[in-house]
Amino acid sequence: MAAFRPDDHRSQIEGYLGRCLGAPVRLVGARELAKSTRDAPWRLDVEVAGQARSYVLRLESRGIEHEYEVLRAVESLPLPAPRAYGWDPGGEALGVPCFFYDFVEGDSLLDPMLAGEPWAEALYIDTACTLQSITRDQLGAVAQRLGDGETAVDVLEDAYAHFQADPHPLADAAYARLKDSLPALPEPRFSNGDLWPDNLIVRDCRLAGVIDWAFAGFSDPIFEFLLPFFLRPSLRGRGIEERYCRRMGFDPGLLPWYHGLEFLDSWRWVRVTGEPYEQHTDESLQADLARWLSAS
Repeated sequence: MAAFRPDDHRSQIEGYLGRCLGAPVRLVGARELAKSTRDAPWRLDVEVAGQARSYVLRLESRGIEHEYEVLRAVESLPLPAPRAYGWDPGGEALGVPCFFYDFVEGDSLLDPMLAGEPWAEALYIDTACTLQSITRDQLGAVAQRLGDGETAVDVLEDAYAHFQADPHPLADAAYARLKDSLPALPEPRFSNGDLWPDNLIVRDCRLAGVIDWAFAGFSDPIFEFLLPFFLRPSLRGRGIEERYCRRMGFDPGLLPWYHGLEFLDSWRWVRVTGEPYEQHTDESLQADLARWLSAS
């Protein structure tokens, strides 16, 4: 889809949006948004019946239908999420499957979290807890699409499967320790599938919208919550993880076990891809696992 340029499809885009919105649309401008966990979408600045609006155009990519269905399911729930429009699985409008959704104006939550802003830390916890409190009944028919969800044990077994095919004594030791010390773990909870603070858009210290729903589903809630603290270690040691656990009714004593799981799963990922995972490398993850084994 790298060859798709909105300016080359101006009349088709205007007609597509106009039919979905029930009003005449004029395309004012378009720019490609930064990639996150998915293909880069396009921001479309338009006039709808003379009123300025902005939307995000999602074109054929992994999880596109899934994202559309989940967005439609959560639009009536008590958290801000962009409204989705115009699912076109046959590509009749633009030649490829597509839909579009409201562009959420605001800033990423990441920078104020890294700066230690108390409101940002509280907002991250509040948003995670709100997402993870959404029930299958609230999601309606889309809940069937989401399946049973991935547990922490699933993550552990999937990670170790790689090392069974490509053995390493450190992986064997970490897997054995994680299995032997396996605590009572929480059941999978709902999430947008990527609780990275860049996907939490804020304005005036308030949540304006949760974006990036391509991998939404049920997963281990603690493992999901801990992503920013693994990728940005400076966030650790502030008590945020512990406050979240107490808020959700989880034992903060589980956190060291999850840190070991993070190291093993990320090490597997780095070995499979042959590339670093943010600042984590093959060598650093081995050192992290060795220290975790010594401390646990």
